[in-house]
Amino acid sequence: MNCLLCPICRQTPASIPSICHTCHNYYLTELEKTPPAILDLTPKSTQTKPLRTELFRFPIISFLYERILPPIWALGLRNSGGIEAEFQKCRDFFGENPGIFADISCGTGIMARKFAKLGTCQQIIALDYSELMLEQLQQQIQLEEISPNQITIIRADIEALPLASDSIDVIYTGAAMHCWPNPENGIRNIYRVLRPGGKLFATTFLKPLPNLIFQFFTVEEIKQIFTTAGFHPSSIQIETKGLYVTVQCVK
Repeated sequence: MNCLLCPICRQTPASIPSICHTCHNYYLTELEKTPPAILDLTPKSTQTKPLRTELFRFPIISFLYERILPPIWALGLRNSGGIEAEFQKCRDFFGENPGIFADISCGTGIMARKFAKLGTCQQIIALDYSELMLEQLQQQIQLEEISPNQITIIRADIEALPLASDSIDVIYTGAAMHCWPNPENGIRNIYRVLRPGGKLFATTFLKPLPNLIFQFFTVEEIKQIFTTAGFHPSSIQIETKGLYVTVQCVK
């Protein structure tokens, strides 16, 4: 758990004093919850998130996410073969021993659950802003008979990612960037928490999809976002299929 940070005092569990005058023991109280509770490491804020982020906190969206989207993905919306093909690409890219794996903006944790069943990760952390999505993840863990100890479930804000710098070996963030309030900040935060040599597998959608609710990108804009975050251009591999794009990076 030392890869986690308090979202308020920005300290790891090992460095937080027994009485923290900055966060008033907010983080330590969360850690005392009995597993498999969801850790809420989202800073309390009055900031309003855009609709593209808040949408996934609607009950109907979290209910349908697990039931409707995977069959659509399997028809080729994301890539040929759907989420299974994407999982295989992640396995190939991350290698046989991924180490500490974070599924950021995990939704119902489809990828986190697949890696949990694979059993090759040292630790799996699933993070999402929507508490309802994470509740669905808990239900799926029970239905699929995955041990709750295999996945640490965290409510988190990509704008204040509660992970220590240089602490995560591999990160997956699938079909998520277009939902974030600020994609540049999100990728910059991901770069910060990756260890040197750590790997990022990210996917999103491209223009000319209109920016009505979600924010879509050109390939050049995606390259700029990742290089500005700190990734060297030579470490960024971009693959497109129609309006779907896969980005693989090494820090």
